[in-house]
Amino acid sequence: MISSDFYELQQKNKKGLTMEHTAKLLTSYEEQLNNAASILPAPAENICFFDIETTGLSAAVSSLYLIGTITFENNKWVLNQWFADDYVSEVRLLQAFSEFSEKYEWIAHYNGATFDIPYLEKKYRTNHMPSPFAGKQTLDLYRAVKHIKKYFPVPNQKLITMERLAGFTRHELLSGKECITLYTEFMHEKFFHNPESLEKKNRLLFHNEDDLIGTIVCALLLAYTTYKPICPSVQTTEHSVLFTDTLEKKVPANLSFQKGDISFSFERKSLSIEVPLWEGTLYHFFADYKNYYYLPKEDMAVHKSVGCFVEPAYRQKATAANCYIKKDGRFLPLPAGTDWDSPVFSLTRKDKKVFIPWEENTELATDSVCRLINGFMHMPE
Repeated sequence: MISSDFYELQQKNKKGLTMEHTAKLLTSYEEQLNNAASILPAPAENICFFDIETTGLSAAVSSLYLIGTITFENNKWVLNQWFADDYVSEVRLLQAFSEFSEKYEWIAHYNGATFDIPYLEKKYRTNHMPSPFAGKQTLDLYRAVKHIKKYFPVPNQKLITMERLAGFTRHELLSGKECITLYTEFMHEKFFHNPESLEKKNRLLFHNEDDLIGTIVCALLLAYTTYKPICPSVQTTEHSVLFTDTLEKKVPANLSFQKGDISFSFERKSLSIEVPLWEGTLYHFFADYKNYYYLPKEDMAVHKSVGCFVEPAYRQKATAANCYIKKDGRFLPLPAGTDWDSPVFSLTRKDKKVFIPWEENTELATDSVCRLINGFMHMPE
């Protein structure tokens, strides 16, 4: 539903003002937008997605001619656009955006931290107006999906590249330079009352709309990193452990990649992680070595409460280096930083890579499996 403010502004335009405000429901994209919204870090109704169009890169020597937003209102996706029919209506656009975005806790964009926000901040300062971004939470989808790009055979991380990966197709391909030329032609034809000016304006509005829809749809790519356990399972093979689970949302494209020697695979609504087992001898080191005896013959440490019964000739005070028990067999590596209730093993006392013993019939509680999968998902490269 379009608000009464829209109709009021349209009436004012008939009196000669040069800023046009249009609003429409995005019913054709509801499914894609709803799926993307379910992955966002905040409720969709609290977020204002925005994008701007300008006549240049420098706020000091160029003009702002279009601000677009997409918001979620009354369970509907609504596009609002404020378009300047001349080069002197910037203040009206700035004021309209400030008033509209005021009620939203979050401001979202695609790489807006690099251009859109600094550009607008400069315009607000120049016109002695408060910034609408002060005190807001911000979401930059460009930065949010940046580390995902490396897993796909794509040439860059431009919006048009990543939105295509997420399954969105534009009305028309226009570069920023082409938009500037198109707006200049629009202004020229409008001055001479050429009816073709309307077609050029609509192309600019569609381009801005595509930028906004593409921005939101890119959130679908976060499905690769925002894993939430549903019903994980574990299977032991000869040389590895396979963790599988169902994803809450279908990923936009099948994806397989490696982190070290661990393999990850996303296919529609399933996730699988294959972790190679380590085979050999590892050690569990006791931190409080002063409370242990080392038994050289057995090559192991025992607590003094037990070691006191061993003849003195067969025991010695443990040191940090030999206060351990050792185990032969197969071991599962733990993701860095994982807290584990049972003893962990390593090659050396200072080794940060730790393991847990793994047998053919090893069974883990569901919460332990979830912790492992989350740990593997968020481990560094």
